[in-house]
Amino acid sequence: MRKKGLAMLMAGIMIVSSCVMGCAKDDSNGIPAKTSAAASETEAQSETAGTDTTQKVSGEIKGDINGDGIFKVGFSELAIDGAWRVAQVDSMQKEAESRGYEFVMSNAELDTAKQISDVEDLLTQDLDFLFIAPIDMEAIMPAIEAAKAKGVPTILLDREANGTPGVDYICTILSNYIWQGEACADWLSENGGADSYKIVQITGKVGGSDVRDRQAGFETGVKKYENMEIVATQSGEWSRTEAQKVMQNIIQSTGGDFNVVYCHNDEMALGVVLALKAAGMNPGTDVKVIAIDGQAEAVEAIIAGEMNCIATCNPRFGPVAFDTMEKYLNEENNDTVQSTEHSCTVVIHPLFPLGAALWAMNLRAYRMHLAKCEGRMETAGDGEAISESCPFAENP
Repeated sequence: MRKKGLAMLMAGIMIVSSCVMGCAKDDSNGIPAKTSAAASETEAQSETAGTDTTQKVSGEIKGDINGDGIFKVGFSELAIDGAWRVAQVDSMQKEAESRGYEFVMSNAELDTAKQISDVEDLLTQDLDFLFIAPIDMEAIMPAIEAAKAKGVPTILLDREANGTPGVDYICTILSNYIWQGEACADWLSENGGADSYKIVQITGKVGGSDVRDRQAGFETGVKKYENMEIVATQSGEWSRTEAQKVMQNIIQSTGGDFNVVYCHNDEMALGVVLALKAAGMNPGTDVKVIAIDGQAEAVEAIIAGEMNCIATCNPRFGPVAFDTMEKYLNEENNDTVQSTEHSCTVVIHPLFPLGAALWAMNLRAYRMHLAKCEGRMETAGDGEAISESCPFAENP
């Protein structure tokens, strides 16, 4: 790696992904005002069934819309189709349990019509609060409007919607997807090792704000470098299988005339690796493979030399999601609720251009994370840089 690239790495090329929210209370526009009276003495009843925990309270709970002494939280997840989403769901369930809330959720399976139906079903279950990870910015609006009409306050997770924060829903908690995309282009310029780059871009499912931003960020980055050109862009639908099929078609249509593939998530990148290998191409060497997320299987692909770079994205939304919910419910003078940082983003890639034998001998040496979100690196053991802030790549 050139000195400049290493310096950028050590100084914080892997910048914090922030949760940027305008989270407003709006009594006149349908988002419920928060109850000002404090909850009185708590009767300790906490029943756990699976991952659900119910808290019974004598007296009034702030935000207990139904007045039944149970605070029930719903979560409409857009899909549970890979390690990232599994980790997100696990984080939400465990955080609800730890705080004594009843938790119910649905899986939309990347079907926008199903997600609207899912939300409508959740709203029949006496919810006090709702989280939604929207598939599509526009298509989700009827579901958001239904929650608003029912008086159920709603926070969006990791995706934006076309409505107005503070009017149609409380806020959105998300990472800096634009930065993630641009960081991948910057890494390629510093570390790609070629004179010029013909790039294939595999996007997620069109309609999501993360797809829009990861594409915009990467394309902004590409424009900074005269030796970079995007030769094809197609959607892999966030799926390993679909991305493999799309990559096979692109290989045929282009005759393999490209040397970089940029994928909007790890799952699709792993499908791309399979397609390249099946076509007799060498992922990681002949074709650089760059992705976003940081799940363990993709990190292992970097270790194996079949992927080159990952901009990580932390899926563990639970703590910041419930902190933000409780701020909204508990702050009496709360025109704006802003969350703390949700996650940090780092770039995972090999420290040195070593051979395959050393890759195999030193599996841990190439997992690179931020030790702290300030950008300070700490090393331990055999050269692994460990992050307390970004646990996903370490333990998805």
